Amino acid sequence: MAFLYPTFLAALAAVAVPIILHLVQLRRAKRVIFSNVRFIQASKDLTASQRNLKELLILLCRILFIVFLVLAFAQPFLPASDAAAPADASEVAIVVDNSYSMQNLHAEQDLTLLNIASDRARDIIRMFPGSTSFKVISGNSPGHGAPVQESEAEGFLTELDFSAKDLVFSRTATASRASHTFILSDFQKSTFKPSLLQGYDSTTQVHLVPIAAAATSNVAIDSVYLEDEFIRSAADNVLHVSLFNAGEEALEDVQVRLIVENRQVAALSVNLPPQQATEAVMNFRVEGAGTKRAYIEVEDYPVEFDNTYYFVLSPASNIAVTEITDNASSSLQRLYQNEPFFSFTSYTAGNINYAQAGTSDIIILNGVANLSSALAATVANFVKEGGTVAVIPPAGGEEAGYAALFQNLNIPASFTGATAASSKTNVAPPDPNNPFFRTIFSEYDPKMQMPAAVRSVAWSRASEDILKYRGGAPFLSRFDRGNGHLYMMAAPLEQDFSALANHALFVPIMYKLAIGSYKQQQALAYTLSGSTIQVPAISKTKKEGVYALQKDSLAFIPEQQVRGGKLFFDTPAAMDEAGFYTLQMQDSTITTLAFNYGKAESNLAQYAPDELRALVGPGRENVHIYDAEDAFSVKDAFEKRYFGVKLWKYCLILCLFFLMAEIALIRFL
Repeated sequence: MAFLYPTFLAALAAVAVPIILHLVQLRRAKRVIFSNVRFIQASKDLTASQRNLKELLILLCRILFIVFLVLAFAQPFLPASDAAAPADASEVAIVVDNSYSMQNLHAEQDLTLLNIASDRARDIIRMFPGSTSFKVISGNSPGHGAPVQESEAEGFLTELDFSAKDLVFSRTATASRASHTFILSDFQKSTFKPSLLQGYDSTTQVHLVPIAAAATSNVAIDSVYLEDEFIRSAADNVLHVSLFNAGEEALEDVQVRLIVENRQVAALSVNLPPQQATEAVMNFRVEGAGTKRAYIEVEDYPVEFDNTYYFVLSPASNIAVTEITDNASSSLQRLYQNEPFFSFTSYTAGNINYAQAGTSDIIILNGVANLSSALAATVANFVKEGGTVAVIPPAGGEEAGYAALFQNLNIPASFTGATAASSKTNVAPPDPNNPFFRTIFSEYDPKMQMPAAVRSVAWSRASEDILKYRGGAPFLSRFDRGNGHLYMMAAPLEQDFSALANHALFVPIMYKLAIGSYKQQQALAYTLSGSTIQVPAISKTKKEGVYALQKDSLAFIPEQQVRGGKLFFDTPAAMDEAGFYTLQMQDSTITTLAFNYGKAESNLAQYAPDELRALVGPGRENVHIYDAEDAFSVKDAFEKRYFGVKLWKYCLILCLFFLMAEIALIRFL
């Protein structure tokens, strides 16, 4: 034990005062009044015993009162257990995690983790002297992390609200060079990594204060996607919704609603197994033209930020179909020209507008006998850049061009040399569970009559076999190459080689190939912390200016670049609210974009203090991890380590106790 002001110990000499008074009082004669001589001796013994005990107790109380009063002024304390740690308390950093996972409830109190973290932070602030300055740092950093005094720091903590911005620990390290940094967080397993603490050097004492949650149960809408990107007005469309149950218990009858333009168009209830994603399928219709604002909604408590997923349903433009053929009146012309949502163009192999063909959604090589090297290279590049190509082999002709195309795309296919006189094999009935045929059959007949065809082209190891011959050989397959797809048919469409053109499946198959090639010019939704966004730009000849994202009265100007007729921009750092934003240039609205929160915060599993200690390892002596208990455990552990245990308060309490004891002895004995 040591003393902060040891000179006050000289005042212990004042103990002599009550001792002298006690000795003087013993010499004073006292008159004893008695009524009978028989009781003189007994009365004398009893009175002396009581008087001596009382006076000794009073003397002891007075001595101890003076002793503890002097000790209170001398301020005794137990020295800090870590003498090598810095004792500088002039500047302290308080880092509070206010991400959306902190909406979860505390393990012991019916309060959010953010409320508990703010209360703990205030208790930590009160541990330090009044001269200490504090930096309050969070995801949205109130006060920009500038040093403030105690009252202002507590005001910042009171104003803290949830933020979509991640708490970047390395950024807080550079923003704060304080000798002590306290990090209060739930330390999620999905977001916290020990490497995030590397920004703090060994001179900074980092204190990790875990805030334990009551449970980790949470339902999040992970993503949505359309069965095909071609959205039909006043027709059935299919939406796939991925739901993730992060909890350890299965959930039953979770209500899922689809809202389009503030009107519920579909609803269902699903059962969610624990700790895995479940896909729900919803059928819906949209009415009218124009972009539709839509969102999926579930009910889940207490973490609610991920209960809504916003997305945009943009009307589908016409699908550009380009046919390259040697037949001036092929069956595909009548097939695609009968539907208004197809924009069909046909070229002969020797008269192709390559610029126009490059803007197509799908290119169909229909029986091209002589495939030039230029056309083969163009088709291969078209596939690699994300386009869709369907290859229908010719009845005869040069095979060198196709061999170059197959080699360029690494497709293991070759011509078999089959002729019209070759034997034909029936095609097997399609698999109704194949996504390609999912919306084709209203009633599936496994005994349906299928067409017969020769096998002009043979291949292996396709990405997917859509149709097969009886016996297992592929008839129609898809090859994924680069960002695009190539569909290969094994037989020409001529009647002598295949009966597919006259079969009922021919129309839906060719329509499905074209519709599957359609790609929306913008995604259904984006993430606030996502990568670069790409949308079509306005032609500079029409208007010049700066693009801006606007939501209600807020406008954000992102870093942007226009090249190749497309606008590329990053999500502005200041955007932290999910919802719908309009992309505008001056007063013109270009399109509507939907933004959602990142999904890392939806997984509420958190590290326990022992797990944190194991992750940090023994090599980081400046990193201290506290148990997830009340604020007093953090306060006591910190004071013992750095400030020592101050005993003057206990001395003052004992001083008052012995003063009251003296008064009681005088009055009641």
